[in-house]
Amino acid sequence: MRRMTFALLIGAVWLAVPNVAAAQLKITGGGEYKDQKGIHVRAYSTFPSLVRLAEGTLLCYDMASKDGGQTWRRHREFGFPLSDATRRRRGSITTLTDGTVLVVGRYTHRHERDPNVYVAEVYRSRNHFAGYTGPKRALIHIPQVAAGTDEYGMPVSGPFLEQTIIELPNGDLVACMWGWFEGDQTPSGYPDRWEKWQLKKCRTLLIRSQDRGDTWHYVATIAADPDPGLEGFRLPSLGLLPNGQLLCLMRNGDGDTPLWLSRSGGDYSQWEQPRQLAAGAVHGQLLVLSDGTVLLVYGKPLYVMASNDGGKTWDTKHQMNIGTRTGQAFIGRAALAEVSPGKVVCVYNDVLDLHARVLTVTKSE
Repeated sequence: MRRMTFALLIGAVWLAVPNVAAAQLKITGGGEYKDQKGIHVRAYSTFPSLVRLAEGTLLCYDMASKDGGQTWRRHREFGFPLSDATRRRRGSITTLTDGTVLVVGRYTHRHERDPNVYVAEVYRSRNHFAGYTGPKRALIHIPQVAAGTDEYGMPVSGPFLEQTIIELPNGDLVACMWGWFEGDQTPSGYPDRWEKWQLKKCRTLLIRSQDRGDTWHYVATIAADPDPGLEGFRLPSLGLLPNGQLLCLMRNGDGDTPLWLSRSGGDYSQWEQPRQLAAGAVHGQLLVLSDGTVLLVYGKPLYVMASNDGGKTWDTKHQMNIGTRTGQAFIGRAALAEVSPGKVVCVYNDVLDLHARVLTVTKSE
């Protein structure tokens, strides 16, 4: 019998429904519930940060692993840029194809002269983080942006740069931001946050750089519909598929509310209507592996699940738990990096520390 996988749309939530004869993606290495076997990475840290350098070293703030995530130790003796692991200051850290490591701040502020330009901190390392240069000012051109508040209730003048920077085959960079345009006036679905902070429902944007991250320009709004969800679309994560399409994962509410996924191709100026995933989470991150498999880490407790058709369907039946000391991931954040084909390191928050698991992803015919 021919192998097939199809999707059912149930109440606007896409579920992966694998046929018993279909090829399956198996994920191992996550551990059991409360098994206390996570690999210690960094103490007193809330927000995971993970990047693989061109020579193979993994970096999580000032901690490094040279053996694929099995052991971690202090990397160099200087202070890392934007390295406050107890508060979300780092927007993204990524390694470009020429080996340059690019670090961009999450928070932006309005340019002192041009109201349609926003400024972010940028740092670079060209020697495998033996040192770095910066901060420099990256200029982000976005019209009609409105001020708002962050998740801590602090006023902000510009949008947030979040999680992922993707290098395209032609060398351009794309990244996601979230924030508010002048017309975004719908109150948050959480009455206390509206009353205390005037928190409005937000949108997720795509920006593009053609000069390696010094200047960026608005490309498109990925999602902005104020009707679904409680807080608008935010905390995005990008993934580049082998066929050139971009995936964008977003959240739209606290607790166990579903994550949302949209996709785009061509020049990325048009995006599909986002659809809910059968993945309830306060946060999620995508990773496209070298063979095209898409991983999603999400939830409290943490889970990892996979898609072998570019995120159209997900194997929810074979999702894998990431074991933690309490069974919960505290704030439900995690970061993924592929260290070799089929080998993935997951760094996640466990109580007040960062821990890691080394995962193996295999396909069974």
